[in-house]
Amino acid sequence: MPAPSLDSTRARGAFLLLGSLALCLSNGATAHPAAAWLAPVLLLRFAVTTSPLGGTAALALAGAVASYVSMLGVIPIAQAEFLVTCVISGLLGTLPYLAHRLLAPALGSVAGTLVFPAAAVALAYALSLASPFGSWGADGYVQAGFLPLMQFAAVAGVWGVGFFVFWCASASQGLFPPGPRRGRFAFGVFAVGFILALACGSWRIWRAPEAPDGVEVAALSTPAGLPDRFFDGCAGRDDSACRDAGAWKRIDALFERSAAVAGTGAALVVWPEGSAQYDAPLEAEFVRRAQAFVRQHGVYLVAGTLRIPVDPAAAMDNQALVFAPSGQLAFAYRKAVPVPGEDIVAGNGEIPTLDTPFGRLGVVICFDADFPARVRQAGRRGVDVLAIPANDWRAITPLHGQMARFRAIENGFAVVRAASNGWSVIADPAGRVLAASDAFRAPGGIATARLSAAAARPTPYAEMGDAFALGCLLFIAAALLVVLARRLVHRRRQATASA
Repeated sequence: MPAPSLDSTRARGAFLLLGSLALCLSNGATAHPAAAWLAPVLLLRFAVTTSPLGGTAALALAGAVASYVSMLGVIPIAQAEFLVTCVISGLLGTLPYLAHRLLAPALGSVAGTLVFPAAAVALAYALSLASPFGSWGADGYVQAGFLPLMQFAAVAGVWGVGFFVFWCASASQGLFPPGPRRGRFAFGVFAVGFILALACGSWRIWRAPEAPDGVEVAALSTPAGLPDRFFDGCAGRDDSACRDAGAWKRIDALFERSAAVAGTGAALVVWPEGSAQYDAPLEAEFVRRAQAFVRQHGVYLVAGTLRIPVDPAAAMDNQALVFAPSGQLAFAYRKAVPVPGEDIVAGNGEIPTLDTPFGRLGVVICFDADFPARVRQAGRRGVDVLAIPANDWRAITPLHGQMARFRAIENGFAVVRAASNGWSVIADPAGRVLAASDAFRAPGGIATARLSAAAARPTPYAEMGDAFALGCLLFIAAALLVVLARRLVHRRRQATASA
């Protein structure tokens, strides 16, 4: 009795169903690394064995459902806008599959397998430039637990990590029976490239120095028992006495915890985004107190601050104030990219630096770190440690903190991410987690670790930026031109033959 065909209607339905289920677990709040590899394998098999129109419609629906499941609560927009976003995401998600069907057969077995991953990377990169959410949703982030593969981000950014996931899907199509011999050869080429990437990544991790002689750094979360806003519980936003009391309660708790970690040897203390909250008249007194604190304890302090006007219609001022042990206010960095819907005074995005005994220190705030090209300026300026005051919500924890590890690998510096709510993490330039604390599981937790200035290193990504992603865009454009040129030549030959 002959074996059932993998191109039968039942088989195609199974590929679609299983692929769609895996796709729901391939990104966002529900992400699982294995599902991210499996989903494109199954869905691409469905796509190449189904009619273009019906297959595209089914893939668009699967993508829209997966976007809803995986991004529910992650994207901070109204429900109606979220539904529209999911539909658009589903439609756009079909483009790499269509590109594979259109272009891959004309390019040969090996080059043809590059169409799907190149199209996926080109799409993700283009969306990151056009979307207000930056690199959110990039498939490479899901592989945050696959440390050897993550190292490829030092060359190609997070885009390069996602490339291997999609290359595996297209290369593996030749393994489905009755796959031709050239299909197995194409998978072999992928396997060699993948193994080389893992070997180089493992070597990069192995040669990353430990920091036994480094300095202690600490990332605080908001002390337990404090409200999200310093005026919560006041009779009204114009109750100045209550607002002042709430502001100093927060500030007192932050300095108390900072003194504790400074007493155990911390040389750098990073506060979360917007942790010190006050009205404008209190800022000068807060600065004086911070200056006295760093002089007394001999530490560098990155203080996340938030000025919240009494008028709820006025914009907030979200800054990180950096103090040196001398008492100098070294610089103030204003958050440059507001989360959609966040009403703040946006900064110019230039990342200032400060030379310290443990290396060059730079600062960005939370959402700023989701834009790789913006953070790359820190890598080009020789930053050794990037402090990231942050504030998350439960649906993006720990995903948002994991994204910061890619910035460390891409630019060759350590990151100290202090989250008011969410996942605080200290990671070295190889993306290794040295310490972490989840404020949702342990409110008021503190992450501490040792960092060494010798661990920082220049990276190709810091110099070349998103050249790999741009190369994927150019590859797809060139492949499209090749296919169009061949079809034009074929039509002319037909016309000549029939003349």
